[in-house]
Amino acid sequence: MISRYLAPFYILLCLLLGGASAAGFLANGALQLLGLACILVVVLGNFLPELPKPARVLLALVGAIAALLTFELIPLPPLLWQLLPGRGPVAEAYALLGMSAPWLPISLSPSGTLAALASLIPVLTVIVLTYASSGYGRLFSVYLIIATAVVSVVLGLLQKMQGPDSLYYIYDITNRGGVVGFFANRNHLATLLLATIPLVGALGVSPRRNSKQDDSKVGRLVVTGCMALLIAVGVIVVKSSAGWLLLPPAIFATIAVFVRGESGKVPRPLLQVGAVLGVICVIASIVAPIKMNDLGDKLSGLDPHMRNQSIRTTASAALDHLPFGSGGGSFVHVYPRYENVETASLEYLNHAHNDYVEVALEHGLPGLTLIGLGIAFWLIRTRKLWRAGKGEALSRAGSIVVAIVLAHSLVDYPLRTAAIAAVAAFAFALMVAPESAEMPTWQSGRRPKRRGKSARSIEIALAD
Repeated sequence: MISRYLAPFYILLCLLLGGASAAGFLANGALQLLGLACILVVVLGNFLPELPKPARVLLALVGAIAALLTFELIPLPPLLWQLLPGRGPVAEAYALLGMSAPWLPISLSPSGTLAALASLIPVLTVIVLTYASSGYGRLFSVYLIIATAVVSVVLGLLQKMQGPDSLYYIYDITNRGGVVGFFANRNHLATLLLATIPLVGALGVSPRRNSKQDDSKVGRLVVTGCMALLIAVGVIVVKSSAGWLLLPPAIFATIAVFVRGESGKVPRPLLQVGAVLGVICVIASIVAPIKMNDLGDKLSGLDPHMRNQSIRTTASAALDHLPFGSGGGSFVHVYPRYENVETASLEYLNHAHNDYVEVALEHGLPGLTLIGLGIAFWLIRTRKLWRAGKGEALSRAGSIVVAIVLAHSLVDYPLRTAAIAAVAAFAFALMVAPESAEMPTWQSGRRPKRRGKSARSIEIALAD
């Protein structure tokens, strides 16, 4: 039960309840408490297998992020605290009040840093549960992610048909009049849909690559092809400019996942075209002056020009707070001090719409170092998965999912929601998860190592 159903169940809850970064604080709190309970069940129940080195490295990276956020909460003596860059306005406020500065932490928003620390719980939970899952548990998780993406598009169409006052909108602050599904921001729904496409491509791979006859191949290709097409249409319907621009490279990468799983290698022209197209689309999503309101009529009038202005302003603030930053969750307190009153928008910005620049502001050089380590780890694992003679299609699809989230983070903040963070954590875990004795053979053509009665029954069931 634990190995098959706990991870899919928790990921489904994250997708249904974790669609907002701030507006859904009650739902996010429930996910965090449940996540702690799940971790205790897995650890105390001894459900975790022996972890390979890459799996331990991924856990260490999450632990390093938690350690950094904890470090930002440690109170410092006034003399030391006032030496930190960017603390002048706060020190002046104490002086104007005739008060001596107390011991204060690095973070200018301790409550925001605590919230950021708590937001790591769903990420850690998904990773641990994926490690403890059987092959079927991971497969069920993929099914639920795909099903939730499709249902979210259907829900979004109902929202759009009923107009801005539709009762189908889950959050009060949202893209009213648009397609958002279970999210508050339609850009995050676009991220989910884009991340789902490579997983669909992995499902299309033949169960036994070396088999000369596969009677189910045609039917499987029709089903997965139609599903991928439906989700791609969903990305278009959502009307996220970044989603539109990232759709072509996502499709090319999905084709590569399928071809690699079927033939064992990807043609070099496909790799070259896909790489060039991906670079062009990522750059275009950052600089192209697309006249479209990505954040919705009621939520924000932020167009690409205004987004670029917010990124420049955030970068300027980040330079003033080096080397340690202003602390997790402090963007909303620091950013207004750097806005030009003559050009400032009337809209409320809760994030910089570029997660890398926002990390530079809030966490300084340590935060940027952790991002660099995470990307380097992803690159190393991706290269190994795609060059190895053996490997599961889902693992390679997971590397593409992580790439999509990293790319979309250049113009948005998808990882600030529990839903997308859970999907990214699941994808990362697929890249490094220990092999399960109960691994469906469709993923790579390999037989389970355990040759007992249960393993033989699994093979018979799959063959049927």
